[in-house]
Amino acid sequence: MTWRSPATTGQQIIDSIVVGRVIQIRDVAGNVTVVADRAPYQVEAFEPGAVPLPAGIARRQPSRLLLARHQMVPFIGRDTELEVLDRWMGGDEPVSVRLIHAAGGQGKTRLARHVAAQANTAGWMTWRVLHALGQQPTGSPEEMSASAGALVVVDYADRWQASDLNRLITDMTALSLRTGLVLRMLLLARSAGFWWSALRDRIDSDHGILAEAQALPPLDEHTDRRVLFEQACERFSAALDVPDTASITVPDLTDAGFRQILAVHMAALVAVDSHHHGHTPPTQPHALSAYLLNRERAHWHHLHARTEDRRATSPEIMGRAVYLATLTGGITRADAITVLTRTQVTEPGATTIIDDHQFCYPASAPHNDTVLRPLRPDRLGEDLIALSTPGHSHTGADDWPPDDWAATAAHTLLTGDLGTWTPTAITVLVETAHRWPHVAATVLYPLIRQHPELALTADGTTITRLADLPHVDITALQAIEALLPQRHIDLDTASAAVNTTLTHHRLGLTSDPAEQAKLLATHALHLNNAGHRSDALAPAEEAVGIYRRLAEANPTTYLPDLANSINNRAAYLSGVGRRDQALAPTEEAVTIRRRLAEVNPAAYLPDLASSLNNLGALLSAVGRHNEALTPAEEAVGIHRRLAEVNPTAYLPDLTMSLSNLGAILLEVGRRDQALTWTEEAVTIRRRLAEVNPAAYLPDLANSLNNLGAALSGVGRRNEALPPTEEAVGIYRRLAKVNPTAYLPDLANSLNNLGIRLSEVGRRDQALAPTETAVTIRRLLAEVNPTAYLPNLATSLNNLGIRLSEVGRRDQALVPTEEAVAIRRRLAEVNPTAYLRDLASSLHNLGATLSEVGRREQALAPTEEAVAIRRRLAEVNPAAHLPDLATSLINLGIHLSKVGRREQALPPAEEAVGIYRRLAEVNRAVHLPDLAHSLGAYAWVCVNLNDNLPAALDSVNEAIRLYKPMTERLPHIFMGQLFAAYRTLADVLERLGRADEAANVRRHLDQDPDEPQEILPDSV
Repeated sequence: MTWRSPATTGQQIIDSIVVGRVIQIRDVAGNVTVVADRAPYQVEAFEPGAVPLPAGIARRQPSRLLLARHQMVPFIGRDTELEVLDRWMGGDEPVSVRLIHAAGGQGKTRLARHVAAQANTAGWMTWRVLHALGQQPTGSPEEMSASAGALVVVDYADRWQASDLNRLITDMTALSLRTGLVLRMLLLARSAGFWWSALRDRIDSDHGILAEAQALPPLDEHTDRRVLFEQACERFSAALDVPDTASITVPDLTDAGFRQILAVHMAALVAVDSHHHGHTPPTQPHALSAYLLNRERAHWHHLHARTEDRRATSPEIMGRAVYLATLTGGITRADAITVLTRTQVTEPGATTIIDDHQFCYPASAPHNDTVLRPLRPDRLGEDLIALSTPGHSHTGADDWPPDDWAATAAHTLLTGDLGTWTPTAITVLVETAHRWPHVAATVLYPLIRQHPELALTADGTTITRLADLPHVDITALQAIEALLPQRHIDLDTASAAVNTTLTHHRLGLTSDPAEQAKLLATHALHLNNAGHRSDALAPAEEAVGIYRRLAEANPTTYLPDLANSINNRAAYLSGVGRRDQALAPTEEAVTIRRRLAEVNPAAYLPDLASSLNNLGALLSAVGRHNEALTPAEEAVGIHRRLAEVNPTAYLPDLTMSLSNLGAILLEVGRRDQALTWTEEAVTIRRRLAEVNPAAYLPDLANSLNNLGAALSGVGRRNEALPPTEEAVGIYRRLAKVNPTAYLPDLANSLNNLGIRLSEVGRRDQALAPTETAVTIRRLLAEVNPTAYLPNLATSLNNLGIRLSEVGRRDQALVPTEEAVAIRRRLAEVNPTAYLRDLASSLHNLGATLSEVGRREQALAPTEEAVAIRRRLAEVNPAAHLPDLATSLINLGIHLSKVGRREQALPPAEEAVGIYRRLAEVNRAVHLPDLAHSLGAYAWVCVNLNDNLPAALDSVNEAIRLYKPMTERLPHIFMGQLFAAYRTLADVLERLGRADEAANVRRHLDQDPDEPQEILPDSV
C-alpha cells in the first residue's frame, strides 16, 4: 500500500524506484516505480577508500589486516586485467555485466576495490550489493545525470540464487532506462561454471545486455613474489607499529601454495607479527593459517580472562562457534540458537555465545542483521574447518590443535531436520575439500554416503564441484546418483557430471563388452539430457559398435540393445543438425524393432512406436512431410493402445507422438486435424506437468508452442497468442537453469511469439522477441552451423518482416538478404528440406525491395518464388497452394508497378481463383487472403484500364469481406479496408461515375492507395 505522507516527513521521491511492503512518500515527481515486494538484496554506497583499522585491533587480531576493505597492501600489477576492465568501463553499452572469477585468495575483491577507486576518481558513483532484504539505490536525477555512471559490485555472486541475481540486473536495467545512467555491474565469484552460463544467457535473452567472464589467473613464475612479500611486510609493519623489520628473511615462496596473492600476504603478515613477538615465523602455507588462527585464539582468551567487560565464552567454545559460523554463513539469531544447541555448543548459553561472537566479529555493514558471520578471508575460514577436523598430519606444537568435537560436528548439524544453513554448509565443505583431502575423506564423503539427499539441497553447481574433486569417493557419488531423477531441469548438468566420473571408473573395472556398451549408452544419454549433444555422439557411436558385434554373434540377446543404441545415436545426430545422417540409422532401428515386435509385441511394441515417432519427425525435418505422416500416424495408434492399458507408463509417449503428428499435419496443410492432436497433447502434458513439473515442463512448453501455431493455422489468431506466451515463459525458466539444453527452444518460441503478436496487430511488440531470437540463434550457429543455420535463417526472415511492418523498410532489407543467402546454400545441398524456406525468403525479398522503391530488382526474386512454389504445389497442393497464391499476388503488383500491366493480370486472376477455392474449404483461415487478392486484382485492372466491371465486382466483394474483419481486428484490417475503398474510388472514376468516386474519397484519410505486398511468416 502506498500513502502520500505529510510534508513534514521530508521524504521526496523523484525519478526513482521504491521497494517495500509499506511505502510512504510525498512530492512524487518524474517517473516513479513502486514495487510492493522487498528486493532480495540491498544496495549501499561502496566507498573505495580504505576502512581504517586501529593498530590495537590489528595487533589483537592480525588476520583482519588481510581483509580487502582495509587495503593494507597497495594494489600493484594486474596490468592486463586492468586494461580489459578499463575498456569495459568505457564501452558504449548503457548497461553491461562482467564476471571476475578465481579461486579464493586470488585478489578478486582487491581488484574490484581498485577499479572502484579509479571509477570514483573519474566521477562515477560506486555501489555495493549485498544478498539480503533491503532497498534499491535512490538518488536525485541531478546526481545521476551529473555522474559519469555507476559501478555496481556484487561479491559471492555464485552463491546467489539465480532468480535473485536476475532480479538485481532487471532492476538495475530499469533504473538505467529511467535515469539515463550508465551502469557497469562487476560480479565476483570463485567459478564461472554452470550458474554463470545460465545467468549470462538469461540476461542476454531478456535484456540484450552484454555479459562476459574474465578469469583472474594465479601468480605465475614471471611474478616476483619476493617484491610482493617485501611490499606487504612494509605495510603490515606500519599497521602493527612494528619497527626494525629490515632483518625479516624472505621465505621460499616457490611452493605451489604461494600462487595466490593472499598466501604471499599471509606469509608477510605472519613474518611481521612473529618478528614483533620474537618468534620464528612458520613458512608452510598450512602453518601460516595455523599461526593466524592461534592469534585469534589468544584474543578470545584475553577477552575471557580479563576482569573488565569479561566475555563469558571460553576460547574453546568460541573456536567451535567460529567453526559453525564459517560452515553455515551469516544466519538469523533463531537459526543460530538451533545450530549451537544441535551441536551441543551451549555453555555458557547460546545467546551469550552469539553475543560474544558478535563482539569479536562485528558486522562490516550497518544493515547486516545476521549473526554467526563466517571468518574471513574465506581461505582462513576454510583452513579453520580443516585444521580443527582430526585426520590431517599438521599436529605440531605450533599448529592449530584438532578438536574431536569437529570430527562429528558437521554430521550432527546436518543430519537432523534440514535447516536454512544446509545448502551453504554443503557448499563450504565441498570447497574446503578441494584443498583438504581429509575433510573430504572423514567428513564430506561419509556424510554424503549416509545422507545423499543433503547434496541435493545444494544446487547443481555444488554437486558438479563435488564430482570434480580429485580422487572423489565413488561410493558417495553412487549414493547421489541413486537419488538423481532421470530428467530434472535443475539437475541434468549435475547428473551428467556425476555420471561422467562414474562411467570412467566403471569402464576401468569391467572387460565385459555388454556392460561397457551399456555404460557408454547411459553416459551418452546423460550428456544429451544436459544439452551436451555433440559430446554425446562419441560414446553413443562406441556403444552402437559394441552392440553390433554382440548382435552378430547373438541376435536373440542383443538385437534389442542394438536397436536402442542405434535409435539414440540417430536422435543425437539429429540434435546436432546432422539430420540426413540420422535418417538411415532411424530407419534401421524401425526395421529391427518391427521384426522384434512381430515376435513379441508385448515387449517391443513400445520401442517400435518410439522409433516410428522419431522417423516421422526426422522425415518431416528433412522436408519429406508426406512420407512422415505414415510412421507418425502408426506411432500414435500404437501409443494410444498402450496408454489405454497402462496410462501411467505410456501417456508421456502418447503425448510425444500426438505432438509430433500435429506438427507434421500442419506442415502438409491439414490444419484442423493438426489442431485436434495438438490440443490433446497439451491437455495430457499439462496434467503430467502439474504432478511432475521438473520432468514434464519441457514437453508442455513444446506442445504449447505447437498449439499456438496450430490455432493460428486455422485462423484463431487471438487464441494462438496465450499458449505461445506461456511457452516462452516456461522456456525462459528452463534456459535460466540449463541454457545449453534449452536456449534453442527458447529462441524457437520467441520467434513464434513475434509471429503471433504480429498476427493480432501488436507489431511494435513483435519486434523485440524476434530480435532476441536472431541474437540467440546467431550465437548458436557460430558454434554449430550445421544444426542452427536453418533456424537463424528463419529468424532473419521473420526479422525482415517485423521491421517492414513497423515501417523500418531499409533496415528490413539486410536480414532478408542474409536469410536468402543462407537458404540458397542450404537448398543447394538439400532441396527437399529447404526449397520451401528459400521460396519464402525470396518472396519477402521481392516485397521488401519493392517497398524501398527498387521495383525492377523486386521482380526477379518474386518470379523465382512463384516458380519454386508452383513446383511444390504440384506435389502437395494442400501445403503449398496458399504460399503460391501469395507470391502470385505480389508478382501481379510488381509487374504492374514497373509498367508491365498486361502481364500483371494473369497472376492476379490466378491468385483470386486459388484463394476462392481455399476459402470454400476453410473460411476462417483464407477469407482475409481472398479479400486481399480481390483488392489486388481490382487494382491491377485499374492500372491496366481494362476489365473495369470485373474490377468493380471484385473490390466490392473485398470490401464486404473486410468489414466484419475490421470489427474483430481493426488494427489489422482497417488499413486494408481503406486501401480497397481507394481502389473502389479509382474504379468508379474510370467508369465515369465521378460523383460516386468523390463521395468515397471524402470519407478516407491518407492511407496508401496501393495494395500492400503480402509477407508470410516462417515458423
